[in-house]
Order: sequence, then structure tokens, then C-alpha cells
Amino acid sequence: MGRTRKALERAAIFPVLLALSLLAACASPPERTLSLQAPAYATLPNGFEPLDPTRISHLYADVAAVPGNNLIRHLEQKRGHALNLLSLSGGGQNGAFGAGFLNGWREAGTRPQFDLVGGVSTGALLATHAFLGTPEDDALLEEMYTGISAEDIYEDRGLLALLSADSLRDTAPLRALLQKYITQETLARVAAAYDDDRMLFVGTTNIDYGQTWVWNMTLIAKAGKLDLYRDVLLASASFPIVFPPVEIDGHLFVDGAARSNLVIPGMGGTQKPNPPLHGPGNLYLIDNGKVTQPPEALIRALGKIAATTISVMMEQSMQTALTRSYVGTKLLGYDFNMVGIPDGVDIGNDVLAFDPQQMRAAFDSGRELAAQQNPWFHSPLNSGDIPAWLLQETTPLPEAGSTP
Repeated sequence: MGRTRKALERAAIFPVLLALSLLAACASPPERTLSLQAPAYATLPNGFEPLDPTRISHLYADVAAVPGNNLIRHLEQKRGHALNLLSLSGGGQNGAFGAGFLNGWREAGTRPQFDLVGGVSTGALLATHAFLGTPEDDALLEEMYTGISAEDIYEDRGLLALLSADSLRDTAPLRALLQKYITQETLARVAAAYDDDRMLFVGTTNIDYGQTWVWNMTLIAKAGKLDLYRDVLLASASFPIVFPPVEIDGHLFVDGAARSNLVIPGMGGTQKPNPPLHGPGNLYLIDNGKVTQPPEALIRALGKIAATTISVMMEQSMQTALTRSYVGTKLLGYDFNMVGIPDGVDIGNDVLAFDPQQMRAAFDSGRELAAQQNPWFHSPLNSGDIPAWLLQETTPLPEAGSTP
């Protein structure tokens, strides 16, 4: 009897699956044409034009016109001091750690005003208020990362909707959240910072071209393009497959971390940079992930192995980005400072869970870490992939005014 019932259930399911397959065939997405529209506000990470990678971007042509100059040296001259750079990594709900660290850092009285800020994924969502930097902005970051749950970020799609969807979930709630926290007044404040020669950047992945596009958010704010500003933030935080891509000027964009989990602004240029004008500045890097991850014997289940494999792949991408950032920082003559979530903090294994308890734990750990006298690592931890001599190499530049 049991076998008969199961056979009947399978027979009943077959027509449903067939119907769904036919519906899927009828709901084939329309063809797209590759967009040839050049970006007005974005470049490759090296400062070159995305659609013509052999040419320096029009955004920074005047900077590159000076031999040995780059954006950092240009802003050192404009600002009159060594710069403080901030880079905020991806990490989904673990962005709560970065929000907590920024709050604790200000409360400790040691947080500088940042001259340049770069963010990717959840780091992009943190970046605007980290850049503006007032106690009120910090309070908004705490609200954003401890007062929400998954339903504030996405909605699950029904089975029929999945047949014609480009993602497993709909991020309409996240778009609404951006409208709440990125207002016209916010845009005006970012534009004012541009007038003061401070700059904000966000990284996205253009999946049509397979490139990282780095957006000058301060320039977008100066142009008054609020919708574009929000679209870039949404794109940078749109984890591929799970969240839908965002279309901008005919291009499709997903999470910046899909290609690079860090944006270090100002590393471009056509030549090795001149020595720093005012001595060494600082790169402060907040890794919204654990600096070390303890080993674990996995259960041999598809979901667990798939999730952990993706995590390992993303972690390797992060290690590569950290090493690249470290070497670039040293070549600039700047000091490298990084923090990550300490061991022992219960942040779960799913960065897209947006679990209030785990986010509160991450936030509190960040705030507590920032209160310590010296919470910083000054080089990436060596996981065995990078030669030790490379991490020890500091390549100091000559003092300002000396012959390069």
C-alpha cells in the first residue's frame, strides 16, 4: 500500500512539473544588447576607462597628466596633509561589526576624519555615513545594522515567480531602506564634502563586461543624481543569484565582492607614485569577516558543502585583495591598519541571514574592539598562500623632496 501511494504521488507531481517546465519555456527572458554607453562616473580600479582599458579615465585625466602623480598625491596637495583612507569590505549581515567599530572608534576619541572612503557590498551600505562621520551618522549605522531583520532586506519569491525571475529573492525592501537612509539631504552633505576635496567610492561588478567598476559617489552627489546614487549602492550589495542584478545605463551590475571584496581608492596612475608630500598617511581597513576561521568537520550534505565552499572561495578572494591592498599601501608610503571580527563572536554561518541577535553580537564586538588601545593588525595574516617575504617587504619611499 505504501509503495502504491508513493507511486500515485509521483504520478500526480509529474503533470505539475511538466506544466511548470512549459511555463518556464514560455517565460524566457528577452534578449539583451550589450550596452556601449561609457560610464560618466565610474572607472576601473586602476583609474582607466571601463570600455577602453588602455586609456586613463576622463575623470582623472588632469591628475595623471603630472608624472608620478595619482589621486592620493593630488589630494595630499589639495588637503595639505597626509591622508586618512578607509576601506570597508563586504560581509552581508556582518557589516554590523563595521558599524559597531566605527561607533566605538569615535567614542574612543581617536577616529580621524576620512579624506577618502571606499566600500563594497555591505561596506558600500556603511560607506556614506562613515564618510560623513557625525555622531548622528553613527547612530544611523547602529539603527541600520541592529534594528532590522531579513524581511527588511528581501522577500522570497514564489515557485511560479522563480520561473521567470533573475534571482531567488526580491530586494524591494532593501531599496526602500536605501530611500529611508539616503535622502536628498544626505546627498547634499556628500556633495559638500566633494567641494572640500574629500571623496567617496563604491565598487560594483559589471557582469556584462566581467569588470569591477569603481564609482565616484561624491561626483554623483555633486551632480544631484539621487536615484543613481541609490542604484549604485543597491548594485554593490546585490549578492549574485540570490539578489537580482541592477541595471544602470543598460549595464547589469551585481555585488562588488563577486570580483573584489575591497576598494582602495587612489591606487591608480600610469607610473610609480612620487613620495608622499606630507609623510606617511594611513589606510584603515575594516574587514567585515573573521580574521581567522577555525577548522570544522563538515557534514557531507549538499547544502552545507556548497555554502562552505562558496565561503572558502570568497575568503580566498579577500586574502588576495588584502595582499594587493597591503602592497599598494606600502608603495604609496602609507601605513596599513586592519581589523576583523574576533574569534568567539557568534555571527552564524549565513551572511545573508540578517539575524538580529547575530548582528547585535557583531556590532557589540566591533564597539568593544575599537575601545582597545591598539586593535590593529599592520599586515594581512599569512594563510600560507603568500610568500612570507612579500608580506615583510615594506618598500619605503624616499622622504618628501628627495630624488625618487
